[in-house]
Amino acid sequence: VYKRQAVNRAPMHANYFAYESYDAARTGVKEESDNFLSLNGMWKFNWVRNADQRPDDFYQLGYNDSAWDELKVPAVWELNGYGDPIYVNVGYPWKNQFRTDPPKIPVANNHVGSYRKEIVIPAEWKNKQIFVHFGSVTSNIYLWVNGKYVGYSEDSKLEAEFDLSGYLKPGKNLIAFQVFRWCDGSYLEDQDMWWLCGIYRDVYLFAEPKVCLRDFYFKTDFDDTYNDSNVTLNMYFNNYNNIRGKIKVSAKLIDSKNEEIELGSSEKELSGG
Repeated sequence: VYKRQAVNRAPMHANYFAYESYDAARTGVKEESDNFLSLNGMWKFNWVRNADQRPDDFYQLGYNDSAWDELKVPAVWELNGYGDPIYVNVGYPWKNQFRTDPPKIPVANNHVGSYRKEIVIPAEWKNKQIFVHFGSVTSNIYLWVNGKYVGYSEDSKLEAEFDLSGYLKPGKNLIAFQVFRWCDGSYLEDQDMWWLCGIYRDVYLFAEPKVCLRDFYFKTDFDDTYNDSNVTLNMYFNNYNNIRGKIKVSAKLIDSKNEEIELGSSEKELSGG
């Protein structure tokens, strides 16, 4: 049995945020950007001890979650009254109840948390590409928007981003996701540690223009004295509307004295893909 580590997850990229203006980027506070919408805070939350007790249709628009608890995001379950933390030095946390048999995982004591939240997308995001960012979810995440399945992600200590542009609508939108205590990816995360579950880092939406930077890579080539260096910057772009033409790209570094260092500029031909 083989299951991918991700379904419809956006490719990993360098750590950055796409601001709406040069001045906003100089400030460097993404929470103040017009392209940012925090999803931190209280979510409707349901927790079950065994995986086969989880609700199967919780992501549907008409689902009644009035009896559910509320849990803050981000938050670790075991530190908020849902299950107990497990410390393991050698072996897997289920070793006393389940024979190790990858990629199979136990059903009993495999806690599952289900989350639901209604949000409203800013009107000014109408012509932008909209992503959701999960900073860290353990051990995995299944995601739905407005009753439709979006995708899946493991690699619990890494970010997971999904393009929601085709799933969102004007007005209210429902985001729902489910997290398992253990998944097949847990076999690759065995180490001397506390096993805890839930949302470890920030969750937010961000918007991008239809042509935007998606990733970049710096290469520095220092001289023998390590005083001077040639800098090569590779940049990769998304072109969601398959626009053809040229864009101008320029780059600057800001040093510790808040002074700008020009790295140069160039034109890039958009191929329509």
